[in-house]
Amino acid sequence: MNRYHRFVTNNYHFKPDEPEYWQTYLINNILLILIPIFLFLFFFNIFIQRWFIIIIIDVIAMLISLFLMLFFHKTNDVAKTSKFSVALYTSLMVAYVLISGPKDYAFAWILVLPPLSYFLLGRNAGRFVTMFSLIFIFVGILFFSLPWKSDTFNLVSFVNLLFATICVTILISFSELSRAKAYDFIQLKNEELMRLSHTDALTGISNRLKLDEVMMKELARVRRGTPHFSIIMGDLDLFKHFNDSYGHLVGDQILVEIASTIVPICRLTDTVGRWGGEEFLVICPETSTEGAMVLAEKIRKAVESLPLHRYGSVTISLGVTRSKTDDDINTIVMRADKALYIAKSDGRNQVRSMQSTLHQLSFDET
Repeated sequence: MNRYHRFVTNNYHFKPDEPEYWQTYLINNILLILIPIFLFLFFFNIFIQRWFIIIIIDVIAMLISLFLMLFFHKTNDVAKTSKFSVALYTSLMVAYVLISGPKDYAFAWILVLPPLSYFLLGRNAGRFVTMFSLIFIFVGILFFSLPWKSDTFNLVSFVNLLFATICVTILISFSELSRAKAYDFIQLKNEELMRLSHTDALTGISNRLKLDEVMMKELARVRRGTPHFSIIMGDLDLFKHFNDSYGHLVGDQILVEIASTIVPICRLTDTVGRWGGEEFLVICPETSTEGAMVLAEKIRKAVESLPLHRYGSVTISLGVTRSKTDDDINTIVMRADKALYIAKSDGRNQVRSMQSTLHQLSFDET
């Protein structure tokens, strides 16, 4: 089972959540089935049917199928392999149907073309390939193919075959359209769920889960040699006073206003989030301590000047630190939190930075 799954996913190159996964699955299964089928038909036509023109077709088809399999597993090119696979099947089907005529109901293989071309090429290209192939076959049946001139296949047979194939094509087209719509709907809902899972319900900015993910990515980038990033941790001063004096609804309103004040000050590449309670965190990619200090001071002044009408004013203390190569989330957040603690201890409404370990403090005032 593991070998089979490895084969149909091109050595696990494609994952189930990728659009190309099921195309890869179908292509590999088609090629895996075609090779032994053509090998069987090769010997069947040699020893039983003795139909040498079909023997040649079987050999060519088997070799092309093997080549396509090797090509696909080497390149992982789904688009090209899909086109080659449909072209292979279409060519074989047209040749086999026109050569065999109505004998042994060879034309039944026409019904396989619509789902195959739609699934591998998509709705528009699949429709074109199907209709073009059908027109080619039926023109050949009516005007050029002598084996089809048989009492067992008359005009009624032709009309039945034509409309049965058209109905299959319409059904497959509708199925593909429904599948595409369902896939788009699911993708939209997944994106909405992802956004909700990464968004603070009150303020609309990033939540702690999102902040953790961004810091993990930034730390990984730093270890790969990209410039270091800085974080700014801010905590509203004496915020309990607002909740106790005016109620939590007013406190929530203030948090929303502060969040909407901080976001426009930051760059588009920065991530602004609510760390918890009245704490905010800003992640600044490829930013020095000095650059983060400048941004933190802008945030401090903006919050201080925020008009809160009859509720008075609110201030924020901020701690800044820059990442180190051996950091993890805990160590960098602890440094920022320690710098924030120093800002609080020094009188609040200030910015402090901390660059070294918790035992060797170094901070500056803006």
